[in-house]
Amino acid sequence: MNDVAFSEPIILHLPGIGCRKVATSFEAIECLQNKWPQWARGRSWRSAQSACRDALDGWRGAKAARRSFVKAADRAGLLPGRPRAGAPTWHGQASIDANQVAAGAQ
Repeated sequence: MNDVAFSEPIILHLPGIGCRKVATSFEAIECLQNKWPQWARGRSWRSAQSACRDALDGWRGAKAARRSFVKAADRAGLLPGRPRAGAPTWHGQASIDANQVAAGAQ
């Protein structure tokens, strides 16, 4: 089993931990197993684990492993500056003035 370096490191923002740079398949697996939030361990997380393990075993390349890892991080909202994929998007005014609420109740 040989570690497989990614073409470019991925920077994650992990809740309660802070920023973490992931540059290889081995680092990605370690992060997925030990640092990933429990609530974000869904289908994309399992796919990333599989892709990174396959890269270590020589069954997949670094590009496929990195792509799968980035997708899982994006879905979990762990990429700095990017909201969680699939999170609701608010349109229009974010807050309502108390006077508007009172006027609507009449």
